Amino acid sequence: MTVHLRGPSAVADRRGDGPLDQLRTMIRALPVPTSPLTFPSREAALGLALMDLSFRLDHLPRLSEHLTLMDRGHMSRTISVDVDLDLISGRLRDTLTVPGDSALWVPVSRYSRRDLAPVVIKDSNGEVVPRLSHRDANRVTAAAFVKLLFMLINAHDDVSAPASPIHQLRHTHQRSRWLVEAAITELIMVGSPAGQRLRTPLDHAAPPNTTSSVRDLALAGVEALFATDDVPYARLLQLAVRQYILVAQLGPERPRRFLTWEAPLLPAQHRPAPLQSLAKNVLPVNREFVVEYETEIPRSVKAYHLTLDVRQEISVRRFLMSSDVDEEFVEVLAQDLESVARRAERLGPHHKLFELEMQGIASRLAELGRRRLVDLAGYEAYLARLPIPVRPDATPPLRLTAEQVLRKLSDGDCSLDVLAAFCAHYATDGLQHLARTGLAGPALLNIAAGLRAAQVGRDVTTDNDPREHGAHAHWRRPSVELSPQSTEPVRVFAFMALADEAPALIESITRMVAGLALVVLGIGTLLSGGVDWLYSSRVSDHFAPDQADAVVAVLLLVPGLLLARLDLPSTKSVLGQLHKFQRTLAAASVVVTTALAIVVGTVHSDREMTRWFQLALAVLIVILICCLCEFSARRRHRSSSVPRSTRVPRWLRDARRATGRTVVPDDFFDARGEV
Repeated sequence: MTVHLRGPSAVADRRGDGPLDQLRTMIRALPVPTSPLTFPSREAALGLALMDLSFRLDHLPRLSEHLTLMDRGHMSRTISVDVDLDLISGRLRDTLTVPGDSALWVPVSRYSRRDLAPVVIKDSNGEVVPRLSHRDANRVTAAAFVKLLFMLINAHDDVSAPASPIHQLRHTHQRSRWLVEAAITELIMVGSPAGQRLRTPLDHAAPPNTTSSVRDLALAGVEALFATDDVPYARLLQLAVRQYILVAQLGPERPRRFLTWEAPLLPAQHRPAPLQSLAKNVLPVNREFVVEYETEIPRSVKAYHLTLDVRQEISVRRFLMSSDVDEEFVEVLAQDLESVARRAERLGPHHKLFELEMQGIASRLAELGRRRLVDLAGYEAYLARLPIPVRPDATPPLRLTAEQVLRKLSDGDCSLDVLAAFCAHYATDGLQHLARTGLAGPALLNIAAGLRAAQVGRDVTTDNDPREHGAHAHWRRPSVELSPQSTEPVRVFAFMALADEAPALIESITRMVAGLALVVLGIGTLLSGGVDWLYSSRVSDHFAPDQADAVVAVLLLVPGLLLARLDLPSTKSVLGQLHKFQRTLAAASVVVTTALAIVVGTVHSDREMTRWFQLALAVLIVILICCLCEFSARRRHRSSSVPRSTRVPRWLRDARRATGRTVVPDDFFDARGEV
């Protein structure tokens, strides 16, 4: 949903298409302007207000997303938000007021510029809500960036040095500053979606032999203002050129509004490698279609609903949602541990300040253990509600003493058992003198590394929808915010495992293959007058029939009738992907009987006919064994308690004693607007 300011993506850094690189390219490509761009001060103020609200979205207390898997590679989204205009401050309300009207321009979302489908916003009554056009939104955003550039130049340390590029941009060389402003405006108006290189007329012309002092000064000013892509202005520019702001016009007479809209169709970002897809489609294993979804929600959102709908023939075997709501807090806690570790010897084991530092760290560590223990209890309850029986964990939870807990923490063991035991001992005042327990510098460093490795900053929310072809997860913001100063959005991951549950196609195919094997066995027994042809080396003298038309008709018509009764979906659909290996088994059995029919019509040797019947029956038995392996693999997948995904927190996999390597999803959808 929203975007973050955690820095430019690594993909952009590798391709060299960061925001500053694009800005330099635009400065070299644009004509030098002869007059400055003029933006009304109201547009600049409106652009700044829209950017501020669109990044934080503090006025959205509740957010819902309804996902529908259309086919393989495409997902539709319906987004619903609750808007509370009373949460917008009075100063911003004056800036957001529509000229000549009392209504307000209110940003409700951001989405990638790759999504070109029109967005129609409706309220709870089904009426269409007016919205600001993308062109107007880009214009006020460009005005805001030009205003920010002017403020940065005036506030720079080198503005008073006559020889500095900043001073020349401000006082003596106005055309260079106009060129930078024109480049920023053009970049925002044209845009550059993530993963696409910015194209300019410079791609079609050789580099000029002469240089322009105006361009050189503009480029030098950009280098002096922005050293790297990590500066806030560059990160904001990257978001502005890659994403649109969705702005709705709302009246103040109804401060609480419910808005909904159809988001542009979301394409899959990547798929498994060809060899992995071939293995899934060829090997006799139960086929699960794994879908992973990633998005971001504002940290101010109190409740987030994620709903999934699939075709009724498909069952949602697993649905799990995880967020990094405590990730920043864990990183701050790890940094505090490292800081205390560096000062441990200087503070001394009996120093009061060292004890206070350790108690503050212990309180936060205990709260982390309590939260993750609550998440584990919810996940265990989710497994108990599944219609598929799941084997409970045979290993009982560890009952550790305070000394054992501190020893394991000192070794870097931050598993959930250890954190839960630490929380219990801390709650019962069993850890009052941590400065005297020997937690020195190396032990604190091991705890910091263990917290990062265990991914204890990520929570878990499970499905609570009783339907087999749907799923729903309700995420709530923790009542106590461990990172109250953070404004970063919360990153949300969703894991979905789709399967073909009973009555499944494999059951019909198993009956079909067994029936064809019985047909071949019956024809061979009738032709030979017994079942000796299966195991005896003696060959019947009348095995090859004189009138083969009836046998050929049976071998061709029976498989065709059985195959026609199977409901085989398109291979491009999700259900078709689930049935791909099963389709192969059905087609292979038909190929065997068809080949045998050709043999019956062309071969007249009793010995060769017997061998061909034996070979056909053996192949059908092998196909039948593959069908039985499919049933065994289905039970194994059902009994898997933790999905084998890298997006499932490691503490959950360790708590459930999950083994085995992680798998690559069949489809991955990224709604953050970045690659």
